[in-house]
Amino acid sequence: RLLAANPVYGKIPVLLLPDGRAICESAVIIQYIEDVARGSGGAEASSLLLPDDPYERAMHRFWTAFIDDKFWPALDAVSLAPTPGARAQAVEDTRAALSLLEVAFKDRSNGRAFFSGGDAAPGLLDLALGCFLPALRACERLHGLSLIDASATPLLDGWSQRFAAHPAAKRVCRT
Repeated sequence: RLLAANPVYGKIPVLLLPDGRAICESAVIIQYIEDVARGSGGAEASSLLLPDDPYERAMHRFWTAFIDDKFWPALDAVSLAPTPGARAQAVEDTRAALSLLEVAFKDRSNGRAFFSGGDAAPGLLDLALGCFLPALRACERLHGLSLIDASATPLLDGWSQRFAAHPAAKRVCRT
């Protein structure tokens, strides 16, 4: 049933709606839920995943796509690299992506705890990067690397600790 609901990628996640339609891919599902919450008028601003400002929403969507399209493939390539040279290039690509995300955090967070610009709850962009923290930490341990740390990416280092300590992430983001 799930394969039939996502014939393009043939994988999960898939959100099956009561009327039989399907929405595929994590970021798209989260944005759909956000749109429904905004449209219902029942969601408090603090419970929404994207900022109210349309430009900021666009920036959060942009960086969410960057995480999926650039950061994750670079990080994944560190462990899948067939040669030491390919691994070194993947590490360099991962660090370059993290440097860009460091700047994005500075620009989006307004000096607060999360990309969302809040202190209490992570938003869409926090979730997009935060879901890769366990894989990133495993990659660091497996290959003896330091990818997010206080010297190279101090803002992301602090963010990663706050994200991992948040009750919604604690069970999966053990450091």
